[in-house]
Parts: sequence; C-alpha cells; structure tokens
Amino acid sequence: MMKMKKLSAVVAMLLTLTMFVFTLSPAATALINKSGSITLCVTDPETDAPLTDESFRIYFFAMAYESGNAIKYELISPYDECNVEMNNLQDSTLSLHLSYFAAANSLPYTEKSTDENGMVVFENLVPGLYLVVPSEKNSNAHLSAPFIVSIPEYDSEKKDWNFNIIATPKIDGDINGDDSGKTYITVQKKWETDGKHPGSIKVVLLRDYQEYEKIELNEGNNWYHRWDDLSKDHIWNVVEVQVPDGYTAHYETSSNTVIIINKHDSQEEKPTNPDEPTTNPSKPDDDDDLADTGQLNWPIPVFAISGLLLFSIGWAMLNFGKKESE
Repeated sequence: MMKMKKLSAVVAMLLTLTMFVFTLSPAATALINKSGSITLCVTDPETDAPLTDESFRIYFFAMAYESGNAIKYELISPYDECNVEMNNLQDSTLSLHLSYFAAANSLPYTEKSTDENGMVVFENLVPGLYLVVPSEKNSNAHLSAPFIVSIPEYDSEKKDWNFNIIATPKIDGDINGDDSGKTYITVQKKWETDGKHPGSIKVVLLRDYQEYEKIELNEGNNWYHRWDDLSKDHIWNVVEVQVPDGYTAHYETSSNTVIIINKHDSQEEKPTNPDEPTTNPSKPDDDDDLADTGQLNWPIPVFAISGLLLFSIGWAMLNFGKKESE
C-alpha cells in the first residue's frame, strides 16, 4: 500500500513537471511576455524628403493567439460585428471598411505625429492586428491610405518572429479622371444567398477617407449608383455602411467601379478549382519548411517527450498494481 502511495506521489510530481514544461516553453509564452512596436517612415513620393507633422491613428482590432503550431488572430469586440471578409489583410478595401467602421462607431485609437525625420513610433503594443489610419488633420497633398499591420510578423530570412515593425505609408495620387479635372465612381451591389435578402442597404461615398455622402441601394435603382463630376483633387472610395447580420461583405474594385458582394453565412466557400487545394493568402508561399510558413515548431518535440513520459507513467502504474495485488 505504501508503495502505491509513493508511486502516486511520483506520478503527481511528473505530471506537474510536464505541465511546467508546457508553461515555460519559449514559444508558448512569447505572445504573453512580449510587446511590439510600429514605426512609420513617411516621405514625399516625389522628393523622398521626410514629411513632418503628419498625424496617424492606430486602432487595435484583433488579438494574436496560438492555434496549434501557428499564430492566428481573433477580432475583438465590436470589430467582430463589422461582417467583412478577412481572408487577405493586404486588401485595401478591407482597411477602408475597417477604418469607416472604427470612425462611425467612435472606437478608441492612439494618435501621434511624425518628427523632423518623418518618423513616428507607437510602442508597447500587445501582439495583434492594428489599423493605421491618416488623421483628417493632414493636408490633402500628402494623403495616405489606411493599412493593416500585424504584430508579430514572420521573418522568413531570419526564421523568427519580428515584433518591431517598420512600415512606409503609401502616399496617394489622383484617381482616374478626364481632362476637365473631374472624375466619377460607381458602386454595384450583388447578393450571394439561397434565400431572401434585405430589401435595401446603404453605402457611403468617402472623400479623402472621410464620409462625404450616403445613399441607399435597392431594387428601384437596380442596386447601382454613379457619382459624376467629382473633383480629381480628392481621393474617392465607397464602402457599405452596415453589413446585414448573417452576411459577410467582399469588395471587388476595377478602375472607378466598386462591386460589393454580400454572401450569406450559409453559403459555403467553394474553390475555383476543386482539384487544387485552397491556401491562406496571408501566409508565406513556401510550405516546404515549417519555419518558412510562419509556423511554430516547438509543440512537436514537447508533445513527443510528453507522450513518452505519460506512456512510461501508465506502464509503471500497471506493473506496480500487479505486484501489489500479488
């Protein structure tokens, strides 16, 4: 009986040690113990001279976490209600949709301005996704489009995670127009659903990334609208005001046309070629090496050692139990 008690104590100690190994794994604690930064370098696209006193806001909208052997992101509230497709973080229309959603809901942000070197640093940032948006205080001559920065990013050359990101905002120029200095933009709404869809939705015309005009799209106007005689001195875009519950919005743009596709959640994603596997466009292309994909290798040896340890514990308990019964 005493031997069984001693064995139980040993088993408890070994299990505790196993959990301790999991807890102290460098990869497992990386997202908890580390913070990051975003450094913006802003220059004039024509002269490469640094632009000073240009203000930028950053919005934190998704938390980074570990899922298996990869780092993934989860939208925080209320961004999880924006109902926009998140497959490609480099998609400019995604950044536009999120920036309008953040402004319309007066969501919190941090704002700073560039120094004499055209640089601004946002420090002590928790791992996750950040939306970088130019402030409306900036001049029209140096407008930059909203974009998304992820902390951490995987450095395929160093084969390690980078928590300190350096980014260069893209300074916009004029959009397409005619010789009169005028331009236009059109919007079209499409639905992908097996059943009925809402009878109308609202879209907003953005001028220099700020709300300019709202209109309603419905069957009466064939889910279509065109704005004419828009000044080329501004940047024009269109986003959906509020995506209906149960739907996800996807944007397709071509020249001066914006197509907003609302897909019902019941509609399954179908690959364009069923014979080819679908890939996540936000991940690196090279899948030959786990490190190159931005995946974490640490669980493999830990799981292997832990499995062997637990097998040994079970074998020992079985054999000691037989001896005690004899």
